Amino acid sequence: MGTEATSQSGPVLSAAAVDFDFANFDLNMAMKLLVALAIGLLIGLEREWRKQDAEDHDRIGIRTFGLMGLLGGLGGTLTMAVGTWLVPSILVALAILLVNDRRTNGSGATFALVEDMTTLVAALVTVLLGVLAAIGAVELAVSGAVIVVALLYLKPTLHTLVGKLTQNELKATLRFLVISLVILPVLPDKGYGPYAIFNPRTVWLLVVMISAMSFVGYFAIRWLGAAIGVLATGLFGGLVSSTATTISFAKLASDAPGQGQVFAAGVVLANVVMAARILILAAVLAPAFAMELLVPIGLSAVTAALFVAFIWHRTQKTQVSAESIGITNPFELSQAIKFALLLTVVLLLERFLSERFGEAGLYVLAAIAGLADVDAITLSVAKHANAAGDFTGGIVAILLAMSANGLVKVVIAVRAGGIFARWSATAMIGMILAAAVGAIAQAYF
Repeated sequence: MGTEATSQSGPVLSAAAVDFDFANFDLNMAMKLLVALAIGLLIGLEREWRKQDAEDHDRIGIRTFGLMGLLGGLGGTLTMAVGTWLVPSILVALAILLVNDRRTNGSGATFALVEDMTTLVAALVTVLLGVLAAIGAVELAVSGAVIVVALLYLKPTLHTLVGKLTQNELKATLRFLVISLVILPVLPDKGYGPYAIFNPRTVWLLVVMISAMSFVGYFAIRWLGAAIGVLATGLFGGLVSSTATTISFAKLASDAPGQGQVFAAGVVLANVVMAARILILAAVLAPAFAMELLVPIGLSAVTAALFVAFIWHRTQKTQVSAESIGITNPFELSQAIKFALLLTVVLLLERFLSERFGEAGLYVLAAIAGLADVDAITLSVAKHANAAGDFTGGIVAILLAMSANGLVKVVIAVRAGGIFARWSATAMIGMILAAAVGAIAQAYF
């Protein structure tokens, strides 16, 4: 017992030779198999619902997909005992079975063949997701199942969206995919130059991020309408980078100066999100420090939100459509590259001052760092304030960073000109003044 049985063809693994014993009930293994079954049932639910409108009601549905998910789970579980060849064999056998079944019983029409191909691929993916669940990657398997169901369900929507793409939009999309999925992964993630400050991957990531904001803005405006699309872009863009959002909207406003106030509303909303992000980051590291920031940053955010409400009220009095904005190109690479290079210069100055002045240069560092981004200085100051227990210097540093960042956005807006510059600059200055008033009031009252 505990030894390998042998035969003329070679050794045969016994239950004792593997990492688990099939003779004993394993609750963890059972749960993984149940997840694999649930994944198959989830994908099969969509296929079952979809075949209601199909002429061929014999198409595989919820039961078969459930069994295929369980098949993948069993294949992943037995791989340790049988060998790595088991899962590929299951996939090949299943593909042959499904293809032969459709050739025998299904329609030979082109439409039915396309539907079969989708179902065949979904079936193979279901098996592999079951394997993932069995080997322990349960979260990844469940997430994959949800994505598969979404892709299957959104078939009409996706086909409609692709059909509406213009040649320029398709070309811009391909260029964006190249810079984000081809160029970015191969760039070295290593610092070069003075202080090793130039990191090609980090700089190019900023280019991708700014370009992504332009894409989001363009398609949100086109599909949701000008006003709603701009606000949606400002909201989600503020979660990524309010500065990148400002750059993207400034470019759009320069192309369509007559709709500048709409884009200004999006910029200001992105800065409301930025203020909220400062408070959240500070609260994660130093809750007491975040409470001290609540009055100045909160007052600044409320001021910006009032600007958004007022500008939105004004835009409702005029007809604003995506066509009236006249945007034709969702991808502008040159401006994104210029901003990324500018950020690198700012980071170089920040590192130089840090080395030259040390702690005494905190305020200078905050102001320079804020020219590009407020998150880094917020994290740094919050950590320092939490350790030192002195919040005054940290509050001043973050307000300086936010003010510097706001002034950069004022410059960006002024370069775009028109009503966009007036509303954006006024709102940014209003945020800075509101934060200063809040800090002074908190200090003296």
